[in-house]
Amino acid sequence: MSDTVTTAPATAGPARLSAGTVRQYLAARSRLGDGTVRVLLLRAAPVWDGPAVQRTASGLQARVVVAPSVLAVHEQILGHLDAPTPPDPKVLVVLTDREDTDLDPGLLARVYGGRIRSVDNWEVVQEAFDARGLDGRLRRETWAAEALLDAAASRGWPSLGKGLLSRDEALTRLARRRLRLGRRDTDALGGPAAHDDGDRIDPITLFRWTHIPGSPNLLRDLRGPERAGLARFLAEPEQAGSTGKIITALVDADHGADAAAYAVVCAALWGHAEADHDLYRARGRAERWLGDQPPAQGDDLDRLLTSFGQSGEAYVRGLVDRGEHRLADPVLSRAAQLVTQFGAQTAAAASPLLAAGLDARFTAAGRALADGGPETVTAAITALAEHALAVDGATQARIERVRMAGRLRRWLASQPEVDIASVADGADRQIRELGWVDRALEHLDAGGDADDALANAYSRIGEQVRSKRRELDRAFSERLAVWTADGTAPGAMLTVESFLDRVVAPVVDCPGRRVLLLLIDGMSAAIAAELGEELHAHWSEFDPLQVATGAPVRRAVAAALPTLTTVSRTSLFAGTLMKGDQNDEKRLFPQHPCWKGAPAAVFHKDDLRSPDTGSPFSTALTEALADERTHVAVVLNTVDDRLAKEQKLGDGAWEIKEIGGLEPLLRAARANDMTVLLTSDHGHVVERRGSKIDTAAGAIGSARHRAPGGPVAPAEIELSGPRVVWPEPGSRIVALRDHDARYTALKAGYHGGATLAEFTIPLLALLPFGAEPPTGWRELGDLTPGWWEQDNDATTGLEAETKAGADAIAAPEATAARPSRKQAKKSAPPVTEGAISLFGEDEVAPSAPQEPVAPVVKPAAVPVSDQTEDPATALVNRLMATELYQEQLALLARVPRDKAVLPKALAALVEAGTLPMTALAERAGQPATRAPGLAATLAQLLNYDGAQILEILPDNRTLRLHRGQLIEQFGL
Repeated sequence: MSDTVTTAPATAGPARLSAGTVRQYLAARSRLGDGTVRVLLLRAAPVWDGPAVQRTASGLQARVVVAPSVLAVHEQILGHLDAPTPPDPKVLVVLTDREDTDLDPGLLARVYGGRIRSVDNWEVVQEAFDARGLDGRLRRETWAAEALLDAAASRGWPSLGKGLLSRDEALTRLARRRLRLGRRDTDALGGPAAHDDGDRIDPITLFRWTHIPGSPNLLRDLRGPERAGLARFLAEPEQAGSTGKIITALVDADHGADAAAYAVVCAALWGHAEADHDLYRARGRAERWLGDQPPAQGDDLDRLLTSFGQSGEAYVRGLVDRGEHRLADPVLSRAAQLVTQFGAQTAAAASPLLAAGLDARFTAAGRALADGGPETVTAAITALAEHALAVDGATQARIERVRMAGRLRRWLASQPEVDIASVADGADRQIRELGWVDRALEHLDAGGDADDALANAYSRIGEQVRSKRRELDRAFSERLAVWTADGTAPGAMLTVESFLDRVVAPVVDCPGRRVLLLLIDGMSAAIAAELGEELHAHWSEFDPLQVATGAPVRRAVAAALPTLTTVSRTSLFAGTLMKGDQNDEKRLFPQHPCWKGAPAAVFHKDDLRSPDTGSPFSTALTEALADERTHVAVVLNTVDDRLAKEQKLGDGAWEIKEIGGLEPLLRAARANDMTVLLTSDHGHVVERRGSKIDTAAGAIGSARHRAPGGPVAPAEIELSGPRVVWPEPGSRIVALRDHDARYTALKAGYHGGATLAEFTIPLLALLPFGAEPPTGWRELGDLTPGWWEQDNDATTGLEAETKAGADAIAAPEATAARPSRKQAKKSAPPVTEGAISLFGEDEVAPSAPQEPVAPVVKPAAVPVSDQTEDPATALVNRLMATELYQEQLALLARVPRDKAVLPKALAALVEAGTLPMTALAERAGQPATRAPGLAATLAQLLNYDGAQILEILPDNRTLRLHRGQLIEQFGL
């Protein structure tokens, strides 16, 4: 750089030099640090308010003095150069407004450079950045040069390597250093350290900056020109835009620390709320928070605050979503205070971020449940789930209760039949429908709600459901009383005494198969439905009964009477109806002929205790699980124990981790290649504000049954016959058939009665994904009832027809799972044509020319006459008749030689809605090894023009058919 540069005209006087300018000027002249006593004369206004001694980044020290006259200049030079002892520091900088001609030439010759040097701040800036040049736009920012030099401090600026210093880069670096923007290494924010450079100062950076205590004061404390210049820069569209403009205005008004909270309120006032008189008044109060000189007026200010609110709301929502509650919670608390201060309560109720908005959505959901139609309820649930504060566990539980209430409304609206055709029909219905009703009702009863609208809606829906359940249980109990009294054989219905022969024995007959029988004492159909959904993430569920007809279903097992552990569990382990205890179970279980001489053992609660801290099981159980010949049964008492002690309040949900011992046992089953049968000995009813029925103390057998004698109340029914095994086989008892009655003291739940929930035992037959099933086992599809999940379903007349057809299937042995109404988000990509087909070469044929497609084979699950076409078959036949389907079929590279494969697969998908690939292959008559190929073929066939009609779920093994889209895309 030239030492002499153009300065302002002499008449204007030299400019004042800042400490940063002097420091950077010294830093660029390394010779001054060679240890020689020197004097440097700089032409400048003789004013200095910086420290007397300046130190550069390289360690050079210099004393700065002013000399407003020629005499003063002479005195400073001579006093420093001719000092009797070497001065410290050795370099003296003299600031003077005199000219070279004013000074003695001889004395001038003794100073550094032999003259008074003029300083151009921009050239010093260029030197400070080691740049080859400066952006012309940067030079027009007259305030920035001094600011850049002052900000260099003792660290200097990182070198550009002779690059061009642009305006944006220089001002970005200046803003970051002056305001400490991006310094995430502070105690306030945590996280890794950030540099003071960067491409852009975006809204998120500014909002995070306002959280750091004292940060807004860094801007307020800058000198006027620099403060104004940085504020303008931060407000540029390429930087923080409207956010920068509003935040700097808030800083000027001493509200900078509340910028994020203010943004959340602005988002409600200018973005979410409906305009009315109160809203405009609240807006006016909020605008005054920007100070006496807001950054805009009228519509321009409205636009600024709208954009600012959107940015701030997105920022705070990001904090909430990432779980940064240390930052988010104070912001939302402060925002709630500002809502009150501005009188913006109505606007806050529309906020998707404020707690007031969440409360308003719960209230709206309560009103929708009370008076709204299905679409209104669905919209209310969706709005709740989309609120930012719907992420914590307690709120999720509240929303789940709303969802459960909506499901119960749909069930009630489906006009459930009260007639129970038979005991088998009732048990089957409990598994596929009523257990889900019990599950939803338990969620409502477990928590209730503090919101009056929701509480009232829950009370009304709960009473309607309990009334309907009472009718169903009484109808069932009448069938049960006749059936037990007549001693009628159970026929195809599974019972506790036939369980080992009909379910376990066929598995044992398969070579190399070992059984792990997990009996969760007291597990109801409702709990099984919930556990089953969780288990399906890692396990395949099967129908274990080897039957010639009927679609695969989750099976019900009939309990013995009364529905007590000492009766039903002993009967199950013994394989015969009897009353007994753990000793009887341990003795009789291994003796049953189903084991074909192989060892078998039962382990109860006390047998599970580990001998040391590091073992999950007892020594005997560990050895039995590891023994390649031993079949194992384990009793888990979590459910029954909780019923005896405390009601499950809060969310009402049951998870695998809550069943003591279940998780490690499932892991052991997977590790030891065991077939898992998960079942119970009886169900239970939950205490829901029930009443105690007075009876003679000596007659009470349990909380839900008594000895015969005296009048039989409406809530009771008399049972007799060979299935009544208390106090001995063939006895007579009186059992309760209403959920809300008991004989004993208050507990969380009870069993021993004659309701469907107590009598019906669920059975889940499980294998790890990909495991070869035992002979005759058939994999299940989606078991969710049609009314359970319809929030995203666009119901059509044909779908209603399909549901009606499924509901008509009442025979327990041939009851198909009801079509699901679930429609997941389109997260999984469709299978492309490049997917590997697993049809063998001898099983495929070229796609063209096409032969007439064989008619659809009616699914065996639907007992229709030759003259009646079931809805699934009708839909598939109409699909195959369309021109579009034939065009898609012609595009397939390979199609199965068996022309019935695709129609069978399509009919199975239409009927079930959601199916594992292996189950689909089985129903289409294909081996499981060809399941991926069949899925790929169907996806290529149906997913026309980018439509996601056949979706592969995230587990990469389950298919979901979106029937509404199928109907729309193919014009059905």
